[in-house]
Amino acid sequence: MLGLFATAALAESGFAQRPLIWQEVLDKFEAANPTLRAGQVGLDESKAQEITAFLRPNPNFTLSTDGTQIAPYKAVWQPLMGTQFSANFSYLHERQRKREPRHESAEKGTGIATSGQADLERTLVLGLRMAFVQALQEKVILELAKENLAYYDHVLEVNRERFKAGAIAQVDLDGLALQRVQYESDLQIAKQSLETAKIQVLMLGR
Repeated sequence: MLGLFATAALAESGFAQRPLIWQEVLDKFEAANPTLRAGQVGLDESKAQEITAFLRPNPNFTLSTDGTQIAPYKAVWQPLMGTQFSANFSYLHERQRKREPRHESAEKGTGIATSGQADLERTLVLGLRMAFVQALQEKVILELAKENLAYYDHVLEVNRERFKAGAIAQVDLDGLALQRVQYESDLQIAKQSLETAKIQVLMLGR
């Protein structure tokens, strides 16, 4: 399952076509990361609360009725005969400049949200940068493993010629050939580590 996910993710992201530079990875992260976007929505809501905190309260007008006859009584129905109407008007008058402190509190809340969003972005970008650097390191390790295997193949070919010339015994040549397995194992581990590092970058960059 991990292999299928890696193949699909690499094909979708473009890693399989060409390597991405740091700025491209960062741009994709800032444009599509859901955690970062959710934090930005929260920051926008906090800014909107600054506006509503300074608004004046709306006046309230209510009209109520009582005594309305809903159903006929003794075959007589006069629904509005006993109805009484009452109206009420109210307006909240804020004294002692309450709106100004409320607006100031909303502004401070926005400042806290802004600081939190900046801290969140720094944390996520740091994790992404570390994963990106790790991918670059794994790529260098892979190239080194390929060079080591190619060099050892050359050494092994030279020793085969020495064996043909009688300079070394068959057991010595078999021992050298057996050591090649270690270089092949290092190459496979380097490939797997690089793919894992790429997947990590993809997961953090979304």
